[in-house]
Amino acid sequence: MRGRTTRPTAASVALGSAPPSGVLRRALVRFTVSAVLAVVVLSLTTLLVADQIARHRALEDGRRQAANLANRLAAPMVDEAVRAGEPGAADLLDTVMDNRMRDGSLQRVKIWDQDGRIIWDDTGDLVGRTFEMEPQLAALFGTHEAWAEVSDLDRAENVTEQSVDEMLEVYAGATDADGRPVVVESYLTTADMHEHAQEIARSFVPLVLGTLLVFLLVVLPLAYSLARRVERAQAERTVLVQHALEAADLERRRIAHDLHDGVIQDLSGVGYLIPTVRKELRSDGDLDRARTMLDRAGTVLRGDVASLRTMMTDLYPPDLEGEGFGDALRELAAIDGATAGLAVEVAVPPGLLLPPQTARLAYRVTREGVRNVVKHARATHLWVDVSVVASTLEVRVRDDGTGATTHGTTHSTTHGTAHRTANGTATIPSRDGHLGLRLLADAVADAGGRLDLEIGGAYGTVLTARLPLPGAG
Repeated sequence: MRGRTTRPTAASVALGSAPPSGVLRRALVRFTVSAVLAVVVLSLTTLLVADQIARHRALEDGRRQAANLANRLAAPMVDEAVRAGEPGAADLLDTVMDNRMRDGSLQRVKIWDQDGRIIWDDTGDLVGRTFEMEPQLAALFGTHEAWAEVSDLDRAENVTEQSVDEMLEVYAGATDADGRPVVVESYLTTADMHEHAQEIARSFVPLVLGTLLVFLLVVLPLAYSLARRVERAQAERTVLVQHALEAADLERRRIAHDLHDGVIQDLSGVGYLIPTVRKELRSDGDLDRARTMLDRAGTVLRGDVASLRTMMTDLYPPDLEGEGFGDALRELAAIDGATAGLAVEVAVPPGLLLPPQTARLAYRVTREGVRNVVKHARATHLWVDVSVVASTLEVRVRDDGTGATTHGTTHSTTHGTAHRTANGTATIPSRDGHLGLRLLADAVADAGGRLDLEIGGAYGTVLTARLPLPGAG
């Protein structure tokens, strides 16, 4: 028999004896990368929000400042003489505006009339020139409202500001000394706006990042626990798949063995027997011998039919829902027991309803126990007893034979661990002849149950499975 590598059982996974696999590491790496990305995204979002808040506040402050400048200082100093550009008429306006611009907060000032003509500007280069007005600017004439934007200074009237990257451009409607509408255009620096944005970011970023870090510290243990659960579930799934593959391989080998050594051999024998019977049916033949051979052939064929019916049942299990469970056990024990000439008794509580998975496993335990009795026990009587004790389903298959191994030994498996209750530690044998029993023990352990095998005791061989019943009281 080829050597097998040791595989983790469901119990070892559940108890955490298996070292962390790549699944856990990958999950933690993904979580860490996601957390870092979240920190970066939140930081950038906070900076963008801070910049928008600062821009909004700068525009509000700019509108308020420009409105005060227009209505209290600039517009009241504009009269017909200033409009006409008379020498010395704008000296007072020049002095007042120059004083306001010395501190650097106010960069440029222009005063417009309704015709799009520059009445006055602080440089004097644009006085008297006419430009096409923006709709927002034209709408301010005759009002005391203000409109502001962060300008990239690409308009024709910004010819004297081209050396600056951006400025806060504010237009404010006002009334001059003669009661005529004007618009005062002010240019403010954006340095205060950017500084304010940085202050907001410095205030909010630590708060946001601190909150996120606290959240990560709380979530990280949960993420680790979840990753461990996923790892364990995958390990258990691997065990179950391995069991299924081994069980399927065992069934294929068993069916091939039964067909080759049973049905095929019998049918071959019948094929050789038919010419002999045909010869004996001649007028000079031995009719008694022919009858004997036909009787023998009929017995062989009936046995083969029973074997094929058993194989069909193995390939397509019976309905185990409701009362079908008890009927399936009785049919199984009757067919296999009849093959070995055993007297069979099956006891199943009336009205027993089992979960499908539990019913299938209980049927598998019964089938393995009955076939072991037929093959190895040299018994005359077979008992199958099913009972419910508290929240446990107990399935017991016993016989009155002598068994095929050491007298008086008991093997048991609980959650994948086997021990000998009377003579120290032992395991369910893993030789080919007992592979089905070993796979059955693993399946019962994976379901949270216990499998006990007592060979050569007071009741012959006893195979007992105890399976938990979900929701049972």
